Amino acid sequence: MRVVITGASRGIGRATALKLAESGAKAFTLCDIAYLDELEALAGSLRSSGCVVRTLRTDMAKPNAPAQVIAAGVKAMGGIDAIVGNAGITAPAKLADLDLATWNKVFDVDLRANWLLAKAAYPHLRRSKGAVVMLASMAGVMPQLPTGAYSPAKAALIMLTQMLAMEWASDGIRANSVCPGFVHTSMTDAIYRQRKLARGRAKLVPLGRVASPADIADAIAFLLSPAASYITGQALIVDGGLTRSILNHVPGIAATPLAKKGK
Repeated sequence: MRVVITGASRGIGRATALKLAESGAKAFTLCDIAYLDELEALAGSLRSSGCVVRTLRTDMAKPNAPAQVIAAGVKAMGGIDAIVGNAGITAPAKLADLDLATWNKVFDVDLRANWLLAKAAYPHLRRSKGAVVMLASMAGVMPQLPTGAYSPAKAALIMLTQMLAMEWASDGIRANSVCPGFVHTSMTDAIYRQRKLARGRAKLVPLGRVASPADIADAIAFLLSPAASYITGQALIVDGGLTRSILNHVPGIAATPLAKKGK
């Protein structure tokens, strides 16, 4: 498998590259805008296991960046079998206070860049009968305060992915999104270093824990694998049951006789 992964230096992107290499992928094009030392360390690890790796410093907010990533990937790998649109940003704010420049930046990175990435990759994915996975969020499935433009952008990304799935199905290309819940990454580490807050979040999750990047990488690897060859147009929520558990947190419900009887 020849894979392009954006936002690959840390967290879910890094874990996905390692998981796919473990599963047999042999060529990677990895890009990020920051943490380039960590990106090169990841590339070195993959190369030591026999993989071909091309790395790029890329600002996905720039309109020409996605096509440049794809062109570099094709040159380095000889084609593309899969793309993972993982690069994303957030800018927490109330919508009434959000400025236009910030709104546009979030949509440029979280939505437009993924459309342009897929668009540039299309002819190569058509030849390889490849697959696309876009990283959305549980915040794209249900509104999450105070994420500002982030929830709307991720909701739009889910629909974009479903549109790709419908348009490209006849070409043999599959497209799905993954919607993570709480994940302990380097970006969220400041939250999870606060033990009380970390325990409180874990307690909200029906499975009783916050995800690791590897948990999300497992889902991505599955959707890119032959085991998911009949799956397209789906938004896979990987959140330990969190977004489906709201009724479990309503005061008084757990104490009712019907609830105790499981009815």
